[in-house]
Amino acid sequence: MKKTKTNTTSNAPKNGMFFKMIASYYKKEWKITLKMVFLMILIVSCQIMIPILTNQMNISILYEKGVVTQKDPMYWGVPWQDLIYIGIGVVFLNSISSFLFNYTGYLMGKKIEIDLRNKCLERLVRQDISYYSDKKIGEILTNVVSDTQLFGDWAVNIPMLVGISFFQIIAALSMMFIFQWQLALVACSTFLLILISMIVCFTITTKRYYKVREVLTQINGNVTDRIVTVRLIKSSGTENYETQRFKDVHQDYYKRSRPVGKMQASLLTILFGGVSLLQFATIISAMLLFGNSDDPVAIQKFFGQTFASFALAQGMIIGPLFNVMNAAFGLAMATVAAQRIQKTLTSESIIEPHYFDGVQIDGIKGDIEFKDIRFAYPEKPTKTVLPKFSFTFKEGKSYAFVGATGSGKSTISRLLLRFYDPTEGSVIINEGINLKDVNLASYLAHVGYVEQEPQILFGDVFENIKYGSFGASNEAVIEACKKAELHDLIETWPDGYDTILGERGFLLSGGQKQRLVIARMFLKDPTVLILDEATSALDNIVEKEIQEKLESLMKGRTTVSIAHRLSTIKNADQIVVLGPDGAGIVQTGTFNELKNQPGHFKNLYEAGLME
Repeated sequence: MKKTKTNTTSNAPKNGMFFKMIASYYKKEWKITLKMVFLMILIVSCQIMIPILTNQMNISILYEKGVVTQKDPMYWGVPWQDLIYIGIGVVFLNSISSFLFNYTGYLMGKKIEIDLRNKCLERLVRQDISYYSDKKIGEILTNVVSDTQLFGDWAVNIPMLVGISFFQIIAALSMMFIFQWQLALVACSTFLLILISMIVCFTITTKRYYKVREVLTQINGNVTDRIVTVRLIKSSGTENYETQRFKDVHQDYYKRSRPVGKMQASLLTILFGGVSLLQFATIISAMLLFGNSDDPVAIQKFFGQTFASFALAQGMIIGPLFNVMNAAFGLAMATVAAQRIQKTLTSESIIEPHYFDGVQIDGIKGDIEFKDIRFAYPEKPTKTVLPKFSFTFKEGKSYAFVGATGSGKSTISRLLLRFYDPTEGSVIINEGINLKDVNLASYLAHVGYVEQEPQILFGDVFENIKYGSFGASNEAVIEACKKAELHDLIETWPDGYDTILGERGFLLSGGQKQRLVIARMFLKDPTVLILDEATSALDNIVEKEIQEKLESLMKGRTTVSIAHRLSTIKNADQIVVLGPDGAGIVQTGTFNELKNQPGHFKNLYEAGLME
């Protein structure tokens, strides 16, 4: 399977994707959905009752005071004093319903947010290593944290706002047509005009906001990248340069934000201007309809009984306009978030790790064979790094791969770890099992990996050393640290083994980090040990100390070392020399055999590149 890369800047936001995603959650959580719909209807019903009760109270007062002598057919016959108590009950019921509705909606939003974040994280940790070759950590964090939270919030808020608004509009228009249909036509026409204008403005805003969000993601990636490499900044004295650089990258963000600001201002102008127009249009129409009327009874009935109730009913459609505007802004943001989340969730790994199936192995037994392997990185498929070759790693033997930079040394370790699959050929384990068919976790449980830049987690010493051996006891961790000669150092720390190690082991030296990883390997007790330039970043004195620990760790294991220092390869059972520019294996032998044998290794050795 080839990896396909897409250009996010060319993808237009699709509203349908957002609604399709939330529909699946509302279907899944159908009980909560039904509860929210019921509460929504109850809230709107309570709101409808206010103008109806107002109308009844007007009729009741006019009738009781003798202002009108003929009963209105719509009059319930309930005294206005009792109607006040009914109104208070309706307001109380509306408050309780609103609380339950908002609380239920909040929980629904969190369910969606957490589920999406878990799915994104699962997809990311199950991705092949090449997925991260062209991505910044900050951009990934924005997707996992910010986008899922934003989506979760609006996945509830938009349906809530639109749903309540829909019922309110239907109810309000119905009441208005019942109270006075001519004025209702005027209000309805004005409302539709405002709504259409807002929709047009929103469509333009969405496209522009998408571009702003892209720039913001890039800025997040930039900032995270610089914070992660803060040591480089501090050691280079480039604080002023970085400060100015942050200002410069935000200029594009500001530039792209200005059109969005204009459209948002236009949307608000349409909203507030439209509300004023709606209210004034109704008043003018009322004056024209009844101000010139010759029927005093009709005038008295409208202005005395109907107008206040009509105004309240009309007020019910003003709230939905604000809700629609709020939902429009939210939809613009949520649509972009949905597209980015969907891209993460649908990205496919170029390898099949068989996390839930495949051949389960309880150990690595016998030799490991590279059979007719050729390899080119998926990112550069036309450049062959390792030409076709076969090689067998004998059980319990140690191997050292050497060669110039770019010759493919580290590629060997990545194939053994199955970061990548061979472009051609296969890796065979346990006397005939293709590594592609194996449950990867069951295989890696027996493989140890020590690299040039040790991977340290934010957590205490126990958590770090137990990683990958989660069932180990604290006593076993302490014993592993003693083997790595790390125990005495840890005991000098105020919190000992409970000391929180900074992010990426920020507070540890290079040698201390490597000792911690070696302790992790002693605890794991792997069958196969891979050392990828494990001591190349250390000074000679520390390197010698670490090498002694590594040699102790290597005993009785199939070991593959990727190295260039003499001290790390001279005791290997076999040295494999890789030629430059994709030449592949050009020599094999022991150190004593190769140093006197004309060829690439002797050239490296005599040039001082193997010291």
